[in-house]
Amino acid sequence: MRRVLATAAALGLAFTGLSVAAAPGAFAATESASAYGCPGSLVDTYNTPASGEVWGQLRLYYSSANGGTNCAVLLAKKYYGTTHYMEVGINISGSSDTKLDSGAYSQYAGPVTVTHTNGHCIDLGGGEDIGGLWAGRSVNRVHCG
Repeated sequence: MRRVLATAAALGLAFTGLSVAAAPGAFAATESASAYGCPGSLVDTYNTPASGEVWGQLRLYYSSANGGTNCAVLLAKKYYGTTHYMEVGINISGSSDTKLDSGAYSQYAGPVTVTHTNGHCIDLGGGEDIGGLWAGRSVNRVHCG
C-alpha cells in the first residue's frame, strides 16, 4: 500500500506543475497506435528514466476526431514481461480531470484519452515501481494547439 501511495503522489506532482518538464524524445509520426488502443498517430515519446537507465517510454498520440483527441500509454522497456506496478495519466493543462490507468502490468499501462484538446496544451505523466524503486516522468504544457 505504501508503494502505491508513493507512486500516486509522484504522478500527482506531474499534474500540479511541480515537477520539471523535460525535452521531448524522438518523433515518429508514422507509427500506428492500434496496438495500444489509441486513436490517431504517434506525435511524441518521452523516456522514463531512473539512475541513468531508461525503464519505459511514455507515448502520446493525436487524432483530429472529437475536437482533438490525445491518448497516452506507458510502455515498459527495462522490465518488459515482468508484472509490476505501472501508471499513466493525461489531462488538458489546467484541468483537474485527469484520466489515469494504474495497476500491475507486464507490457504497458493505458490507454488514457482526453478529447476536445484543440486549442489546449496537454499534461501527461507516468511511471513504474518495482521492488520499491520508482522511475517516472511528467511533461507539462506540451502539444499546444
